[in-house]
Amino acid sequence: MSTMYNGPWLQTERSSSTLPGEIWRWEAVDIAAQVRARSVSCVEVLKAFHERIDSINPRLNAIVHEDRERAIKTANRADALLRSAPHQAGILHGVPLTVKLNVDVAGEATTNGNPAYAERVAPEDSSVVANLRSAGANIIGRSNVPPFSFRWFTENPLYGRTLNPWRADITSGGSSGGAAVSVATGMCALAHGTDIAGSIRYPAYVNGVVGLRTTPGRVPAYHPTVSQRFFGLQSMSAQGPIARSAADALLGLRAMIAADTRDATWVDARLEHPDDLSAVKVALIDEVPGTTVSPEIKTALWEAANALAAAGYIIERAHPPEIEQCVDVWQSIVMTEVRLGMISAADSMEDPDIKRSVHNMADCAPIVDLGGYARAIARRDDLRRKWNELLGRYPIVLLPISCRLPQPWGADLGTIEEMRALIAAQSPLIATAALGLPGIGVPMGLSGGLPVGVQLVADSFRELRLLTAASVIERHKGGMSALDYRAG
Repeated sequence: MSTMYNGPWLQTERSSSTLPGEIWRWEAVDIAAQVRARSVSCVEVLKAFHERIDSINPRLNAIVHEDRERAIKTANRADALLRSAPHQAGILHGVPLTVKLNVDVAGEATTNGNPAYAERVAPEDSSVVANLRSAGANIIGRSNVPPFSFRWFTENPLYGRTLNPWRADITSGGSSGGAAVSVATGMCALAHGTDIAGSIRYPAYVNGVVGLRTTPGRVPAYHPTVSQRFFGLQSMSAQGPIARSAADALLGLRAMIAADTRDATWVDARLEHPDDLSAVKVALIDEVPGTTVSPEIKTALWEAANALAAAGYIIERAHPPEIEQCVDVWQSIVMTEVRLGMISAADSMEDPDIKRSVHNMADCAPIVDLGGYARAIARRDDLRRKWNELLGRYPIVLLPISCRLPQPWGADLGTIEEMRALIAAQSPLIATAALGLPGIGVPMGLSGGLPVGVQLVADSFRELRLLTAASVIERHKGGMSALDYRAG
């Protein structure tokens, strides 16, 4: 693993006198620092988060499985290690986090929101979970997802609906909805998420937190309960941290990226580059073909652009290369793979919403044969080349996360025309995932009581460039938090 990155925006040693009173309000970097300094014990940290979960999770339903006995044992072992061999403490030592229900945690069911998988117990940890444990993290719960982690709305027949802390009638996002809510409200300091069409960035957006989609291959993705991963998952799906700050996201990223030879797609790419802190040219995209960008999101984009410009970044308006074609390629590849099994699995569930959502997605996608599938893969290469040219001129692209404000529940359950319009509104998420690019969602405050955010995209394996720019925007904006949420 790379050495600790010490950019000027990364605060790792904040004084305990400046921290909020309740431990669960502390950021992950502060928890890790205070634990290392022995100012607070891992057991004390865990107790504070358990109390917060008990206070609000019965209402929000973000964390749907806990093994508290295991978490307490982990905290006790972590404290013992600090007494006997403090030099062995990892970068997340004692930091409480949640893991999404679609990856394997040894001894727990990887249900992925499907009752048919309720007994699918993982024999060992997935790659990312093993890495988080090695870094000293304490896994305190599993975060809720939609069935198959395949909606922008988190609810399922096993565990029910996860509520958005800002407004209960608005989606909590998906598929990492439980993860984003648990972070936003202080039920954990960090959360693990996955993203094949916005499943990290969209929940981060609608809950007002930071969500980092890494480059596919950056975080090892082996899961013992998964027998095969189609091309779409290998090339487009990515894992990453959901956090309340860019510094916390970096800390989580560092823990996640350690090598695991069980994953054939992991890439031993360097994390740090000499120009990670450089102010570079930024392509501002505030018009998206095929849809309308809401005025509130345009305002947020220009506010983010102004913050970057004040820090020395050069902002120029630009157009996204063939974004509709990128979405078409995503649909031609991923939805063809979905037709190989997910649709029939959804049809077998007693959940009309997942059936309707998956069928709506499928009905909006072209039906292709083997040749069409192969041509879509080839066309993806052409489109990525065009985006490479854009990223060669503009190392960062600033664009919407979604072109709409956070959506009400069931926005994917209407007519096919409504679903097509929703997909077009989500095209900045889908297109960048289709091309395997990293992206980060950055909160930009509230508009009419709803969170608003922007997305930054960079070239492959340039996550630190994204985190640096996100921290610039974060310092400018600030002041938005769901930590004051109270149930009832």
